[in-house]
Amino acid sequence: MKTQFQPVLNNAEVEKIIHGTYQGVLCMADNNAPYALPINHAFKDGKFYFHCAPTGIKLEIINKNPNVTYVISKYYGDPAHFEASQKCHGFWESVIAYGKATVITGKEEQLAAFKTFMAYYGTEDYAPAENFFETTRAIVIEVEKMTARREYEEHRTDYWHWEKVQPET
Repeated sequence: MKTQFQPVLNNAEVEKIIHGTYQGVLCMADNNAPYALPINHAFKDGKFYFHCAPTGIKLEIINKNPNVTYVISKYYGDPAHFEASQKCHGFWESVIAYGKATVITGKEEQLAAFKTFMAYYGTEDYAPAENFFETTRAIVIEVEKMTARREYEEHRTDYWHWEKVQPET
C-alpha cells in the first residue's frame, strides 16, 4: 500500500540526519545498467565529497553520465526487535540526494575538496602525502534536491525535502 504524504521543506532537519554519518551508497547508471557502491563521504554547503583511486569504474561512469543519487540509511535498535515484536517496522532515518557528480582534477580544487573531506572527519590541518595527486581523486556531488524520512514509531513517519539555496543576485 502506497503512503500518501507531502514532504515538508526543512533543510536543517535533512542536514541533521546527514551530519554524523560517514557512509552511504552512490548510485549511477552506465548506459542502461545500474551501478551502486558503498562509499564514505563528507557533506558541506549542499555538496557531498568523496575520494577514490585515480582510475576505476565509477570515474568512467561519472564522466559519461554525471547524474547520480546518493543514499544514506541509519537504523537504530536491535534487529532482534523484529523477531520479538513480530513486526517489520524499526526505527530508522534515510536521505536520498539527487545531483550531478564531478571528478575534480585540478590540484588546487582537489586539495580544497580533500581539506573539506578531512575536516568532516575531524582533521582540520590536513597535509597531503607527497604522491597525493598521483594516487587520489576527489568527486563532488552538487546536490540539486534531497528527500528524507524518519520512522520513529510504527506507522509514524516524518517526511522532509531539501532544496538547493540559490545565491542572492
